[in-house]
Parts: sequence; structure tokens; C-alpha cells
Amino acid sequence: MARYWWQCLSCGDRPAWLKVCRSRSVAAFIWDELAPSRWDQSLLNRRCACGRRALRITYRLKRGDPERVSVKHIVGLGPDGAPPGDTLTMLWETFHHSSPGTRWIDFKYQRARSPWGLSRRLVLEKKKLERLLRAYEGLA
Repeated sequence: MARYWWQCLSCGDRPAWLKVCRSRSVAAFIWDELAPSRWDQSLLNRRCACGRRALRITYRLKRGDPERVSVKHIVGLGPDGAPPGDTLTMLWETFHHSSPGTRWIDFKYQRARSPWGLSRRLVLEKKKLERLLRAYEGLA
């Protein structure tokens, strides 16, 4: 599973999760803060100690890869009052630090507060994919 951290795109600082938000991990942040906020995108771009609003969730696509990827947007479907074992399906808009102008789309899922699905392939039925793309389209 990929390791996720908050990183300032301006000064490079990497504060602990609990210094940035109320959650201890990316999985808890998504389940407890981002999804209940109806995918409030302002939660993904936080103010750093350097004063700039440049803290973003960052990770490496695979272990040992020097390339860092940061999250621009996350939208998802669910849990909408679903039982705790239900699944969030998500679309993450990301960018590589080496080419920040190029955006990448990463489809992810999360079952309850477990991070396990964040590193697995997401397969969606067509109707769900259409709903997810409409949610993403609403960001523009």
C-alpha cells in the first residue's frame, strides 16, 4: 500500500497528519472528513506553517519510485448513510511533481475506514462510472 503524507508544495515541509487535520491517516481523513463534507475540495489544500496554502496529500505511485504525486481533487460516491462496511468509489485528480501541469486521473476505492482498496484496481459498472464522472465534472 502506498504511504500518504501532507507536503507543502512551496517549502517542502511534511507535517504529521494530526497537525493538518483531525484524522490520523488518509483513510480516516477520507471516511471521517472528506466524504461527510460532500467532497469539499478546500479540505485538500491546507495552509502550511510557511504561510502558503500549499499543503497537499502526496504519495509515490509505487515503492522505491522517486516520483511524487500530489492530489488536486477527490470526488466520490457514497457512503450516504450506508452501513460501516460499505464502499466509497472515488476519482482522484493528481499531478506528478516533475510535471505539475499534466493532470492524471486515478480511480480508487475504500471500504469503510480501511486503506486496503486505495492501492487496488477499481472496477465499476457503467452507471456508477457515469455518476462518478458527473460528480467530477461539477468541479469545473
